[in-house]
Amino acid sequence: MLITVGVIVGLILLINILAGPIVKAYVEKHSVELCHRQVTMKHVRINLFTGKVAIIGLKAQEENGKDKFLSFKKLKVHVSLPRLLGKTVRINRILLDGLDGHVVQDGIRFNFSDIIEFYTKDAKPKKEPSKWKVDIRHIELRNCAVLYEDLKMGSRFDTRNVSAKVPRLDLNGGPSHIDFATDFKDGSGFNLAGDYNIKEGDFDAHVQMHKLSLDLALPYLKKLTSWGKLSGILNGDAKVKGNVKHIENMVFSGTTSLNNVKATNADQSPLASFSAFELNLDKVDLGKKEFDVDKVMLKDLVFHFDVYEDGTTLSRLSGKKSQADSLDAAPAQKDTAKAEDVSTSTIRYLLKNLSVTNGKIVYTDHSVAPQEQTFEVSGIEIHAQNMRNGSDYPISLKAKLGTLGELLCDAHMDVLNLRDAEADISIRNLKITDFNPYSLYYLAYPVEDGLLNFTSHITVKDNWLDSQNFLDIFKPTFGKKDKSLKPAAAKIPMRAAMYVITDRKGHVKMDLPVKGDVSSPEFSFRKVIWKTFLNLIVKIAASPVDFIAKAVAGDETFKPMTLPADQISLSIEQTHRLGEIADYMKERDLIQMIVNVCPPQEEPSQSKTEQCFRMVKEQLMKHGVAANRITMGTACKSAGSQDYKVEFNLNVKEE
Repeated sequence: MLITVGVIVGLILLINILAGPIVKAYVEKHSVELCHRQVTMKHVRINLFTGKVAIIGLKAQEENGKDKFLSFKKLKVHVSLPRLLGKTVRINRILLDGLDGHVVQDGIRFNFSDIIEFYTKDAKPKKEPSKWKVDIRHIELRNCAVLYEDLKMGSRFDTRNVSAKVPRLDLNGGPSHIDFATDFKDGSGFNLAGDYNIKEGDFDAHVQMHKLSLDLALPYLKKLTSWGKLSGILNGDAKVKGNVKHIENMVFSGTTSLNNVKATNADQSPLASFSAFELNLDKVDLGKKEFDVDKVMLKDLVFHFDVYEDGTTLSRLSGKKSQADSLDAAPAQKDTAKAEDVSTSTIRYLLKNLSVTNGKIVYTDHSVAPQEQTFEVSGIEIHAQNMRNGSDYPISLKAKLGTLGELLCDAHMDVLNLRDAEADISIRNLKITDFNPYSLYYLAYPVEDGLLNFTSHITVKDNWLDSQNFLDIFKPTFGKKDKSLKPAAAKIPMRAAMYVITDRKGHVKMDLPVKGDVSSPEFSFRKVIWKTFLNLIVKIAASPVDFIAKAVAGDETFKPMTLPADQISLSIEQTHRLGEIADYMKERDLIQMIVNVCPPQEEPSQSKTEQCFRMVKEQLMKHGVAANRITMGTACKSAGSQDYKVEFNLNVKEE
């Protein structure tokens, strides 16, 4: 009897010893049948008494038998055998050390999809839930590396030093905790620590990102937009809580920073760059629509906005052609219902600090000829504090416009409710020569000189805008019309119009009030200002004499001059006045002078009338006015009883 027992025990021990080598030999011999891949292992150890399995030095080839699929130094699994009697699969430990894997995705297929299909092709759906329970504890990954490639997306993630610990993987409704960390080949890293309820879908995680390179996201961004290159560093530390079944109700907080970001268009032309961006979130609750933000900071932004005949930078990024925004284009239809929803919704936000420093926008219009229009807005500074919904908070903006101009704006508003707002805008010393390409394209006139000042006080109450706008252009000078160009806008004698409305001190001053319903899809503040100005220029060009008369009305220099019948030469005062008139004309070479000499009602003399005209003309010529710019008129508006009166009427010579 003892011999029999000894033999049985010996056989069991022998089986226990040989189990590992037998499994190793079988798997290596039949691995192609089992997983379509050649598999080799250094050692396999199985303890049938303790439920421990160890696989040492496994290597598996790809399906083609040439490339490496995966390898690892060791895999240890400890199964609690007694609990199998109670229909519970209890795994006390899983340790995977030194995994080196290669995952390849091509569309919806992976380089291991054939294995999954092989073992699931004959699987039948279960009619009843299994009575077996699964309890997995102490999962650990050490010193792992995985190279992931997506062939269709063109992405590649080369992870190093991958480690993970799961004290307990609860499949029955309890939370499972995980600590996960990985480095990437470039030295960046990603850490995750959190709890996840597999059954209910609840999660609570702490995510840390260290020096992640933005070019990892470029292949995915290219599927959405037409990017060229993207570079920069991402750092983040955030806490996220929610449920995978209701992602829209997530709650998160933390900090995120981006540094040295550069992006290009598909043709490798510059798109945008900035040195630093920082976002600090106190708490964001998507379900309650509550956004508490401590800080938003952006430094050294440079954004290139280009206009083409078939669209703009933004439309090319999105891959959709759009009508270029022109001053004559029909206004875009506004979704007033949607805007109303935003302004009256339950969104609650608080932004304690907003700061944009040293920003720049480079605007280039490639659609105009003969040369493209480029304009820079630089030195952009935007600052605001305690921005919250339901209150009008101050926002300040300043920037440099072009080569010399300056923009200042102080506003009080709620950015999510623009039904009520107030702003003061000031533009000073803007060189209109910066817009010479536009002037040539739209008007066929080159701009040679001029500074523009613009002030505006804007008030919006219940969507009704009432703004007072004042335009002041100092010494606007246009060159001769380029007759080889066909102006894109109306044919306007711009030089003549500027001469007409420029006062004696060299200023063009205009009040341009604008009123309207800002919620109307037809309303555009910019277009109203432009069309008001353009309509005025057209009216001036159509009737320049009337506008010249208004421009010099009240100026003593252009008042009628009285010449007694016996006067044979001009007085000192009269000579001085004619010198001032000559100076005015010399500054405006298109201005023509029509001199009306009105004889007295008593004893009028034609010869004396002509003599008075000659005295005036000769004096103007002595001061440098060309003779062909001075003509004698016939229509007198006044006449004295005994004296001759000289009237000065200005006109504009057509180009």
